[in-house]
Amino acid sequence: MACVTFRAVSATRALAPRSKTSRAGRRTARGVRAAATDPATKISFPDTNSAGLTVLGAGCRVKRVAIIDVKIYALAMYVDADAARAQKGKGLLNGDYDKELAIELARDVDGKTFMEAMDESLGPRIREIATNMATAEDEDGNFMASVAEAAEKAEEAAVDSLDAMRDGFSSLKLKQGTKMTITWTSNGCAIAVAGAAKMEFESAEFAKALLDVYVGEGPVAPAAAQTFEKGLAAL
Repeated sequence: MACVTFRAVSATRALAPRSKTSRAGRRTARGVRAAATDPATKISFPDTNSAGLTVLGAGCRVKRVAIIDVKIYALAMYVDADAARAQKGKGLLNGDYDKELAIELARDVDGKTFMEAMDESLGPRIREIATNMATAEDEDGNFMASVAEAAEKAEEAAVDSLDAMRDGFSSLKLKQGTKMTITWTSNGCAIAVAGAAKMEFESAEFAKALLDVYVGEGPVAPAAAQTFEKGLAAL
């Protein structure tokens, strides 16, 4: 059973006036990153978050309703810049460092609808991760029963986490402008929605599946994922 907790993240030159332009130029020269803005919703995110992580870029989650593309929320990815720079070859999905996804809703949406959209992407990823674990072979190409048993338990823990996430979102009324974060650390992942209890999950498989939703193969916000990868490369 996954552990899930809820808790209510020169002298004459000196006399000359300083121009705002020159000051901004000096800041850029020192490597200060500008805030990231999603071009679709115009929602902006700061260059660093409260934990000191660095923004890679921003984008938008779009959902097609009938024949119309509806902007649901803007999102920005933050990382531990030093650690991410040292592990660029691993990419965002496999890099072993703290990450945080910041989300701001661009429209009203109830928690149940938000979670139903998440289920469509998250459920299959959990099953795929478990299947890959269960079918792993040893160096001689032999099937390992012990690995398959561990994979089954890991999948159960991840599904329990998904159920807990679903319960956490079921009663939420998410208004336009609502902010939330998804944070990944060595201890798993956590979801914090403004005005609601924080959800924490220890399942490593659930955490990886949730990250895969945004930066893995077939991400839910493809343009945003590309922006994040470009931001990572530019660190």
